[in-house]
Amino acid sequence: MKQFLSCLVVVGLSLLLAVPPVSACTSIRIKTTDGKIFYARTMEYAQQLHSGVLTIPKGTAMAGILPDGSLGGLKWKAKHGVVGMDAFGKPIVCDGMNDAGLVAGGLLFPGYAGYQSYSKSKAGHTISNFDVVKYILSQFATVDEVRSGMKDVIVCQGPGSLDGVTTGPVPMHYTVHDASGASIVIEYQNGQCHIYDNPLGVLTNAPDFPWMRIYLGNFVNLSAVNAKPIAVNGFKVDPTGQGSGMLGLPGDFTPPNRFLRMVALTQAAKPVTGADAGLALVMTIISNVDIPYGAVRDNSPQGALFDYTQWTIASDTARGRFYFRTYNDKNWRYVDVKEALAKAGSNITSLPIDIPADYPDVTAQANPLK
Repeated sequence: MKQFLSCLVVVGLSLLLAVPPVSACTSIRIKTTDGKIFYARTMEYAQQLHSGVLTIPKGTAMAGILPDGSLGGLKWKAKHGVVGMDAFGKPIVCDGMNDAGLVAGGLLFPGYAGYQSYSKSKAGHTISNFDVVKYILSQFATVDEVRSGMKDVIVCQGPGSLDGVTTGPVPMHYTVHDASGASIVIEYQNGQCHIYDNPLGVLTNAPDFPWMRIYLGNFVNLSAVNAKPIAVNGFKVDPTGQGSGMLGLPGDFTPPNRFLRMVALTQAAKPVTGADAGLALVMTIISNVDIPYGAVRDNSPQGALFDYTQWTIASDTARGRFYFRTYNDKNWRYVDVKEALAKAGSNITSLPIDIPADYPDVTAQANPLK
């Protein structure tokens, strides 16, 4: 495989800034040889999100959340139907896909997010950080439309609680991909909106996206091809086994190293053709960042906080399917976007995802070996 990071500049690890450990979301996008687009992301959060699959029909009236928690912000109607994961039992979309095949997600961005200032006089043009994914998916069909349309809205910091549910500030940046494979990252810092092209299709958390791209330069030696033996003073040194080309690929759960790991695996994986193969590949790669409960923790005055993979989703834009699985049930299930929107009619609906694990017993299917 080509040295896929060779065009990046090498920088020192000393640039890494300290960020809270409980912020471990990861997202990827792949494209098959026949142009089909697949997206997947994990959701890690120290607080239980109590998520469900939300369906928002086309034509639904919505309003932006203001810093005081009121729905006094921008008013809009959904131009596109949306299916995605909600949070706290509220009509917040953490991640989802619309009927045009556009996918978007909010990933935690602690220590770096700085939204635009709120002005009462501009409340009618304002949405909160909680509204961004829902706004994008309900209003736009392509990345180009998002890039242009987000210039017309002000995104402010939302409240620390919603209808009595304490959420905290939830600093986020946003990943967006369309059915053509175009990808962007949207970050709000110091009151400014920055939109970056993302040809790698990968996003994790902090630091910011430009820093993440530079960080890759520390690993330009990585390759999917096994390393060759070398001779040291006449002594032959052989690689210890398969995978030696990726020797040095970090396996920890820090955001930069999850970003690196996903870039390495998405670029190294052999290209596939067809919807089934694309889906299998994106599901396989995203599984490499699952966090077991207890493996990532932080001490707080309230006790230990545990960051773990509460749920994982995969979006099949070719067939309009929104897949999900949870920490307690590793079986993938899916919602057909078109069918879900038709069934919802004019109502916003939510499908519980806390489903007991179902592992079929196939013992009786064994046959004598011929």
